[in-house]
Amino acid sequence: MENIEKIKRVLEKLGLEELEIDMEESGSGKIGGFIVSKIFEGMSQLERQNYIWDHLEKELNEEQHERIRLVLTLTPEESEEEAELEVA
Repeated sequence: MENIEKIKRVLEKLGLEELEIDMEESGSGKIGGFIVSKIFEGMSQLERQNYIWDHLEKELNEEQHERIRLVLTLTPEESEEEAELEVA
């Protein structure tokens, strides 16, 4: 849980617009989750990932960085579409 809180603090420092963070840590300590922000609008998935990982790499130590397995980046609209698909 400490690792997730550190990741959230790093992301919150970026000042991402309409930020939502949903991260989970497995029993083995691997971390994955979703980051939703309006800043991702107009960016490709590669640009989104590079933006996030550039900041995480600067702020996290090697052990914390290695625990992250999956980060999905979505706009608020994409997140709503995902939620609608889950309900259907």
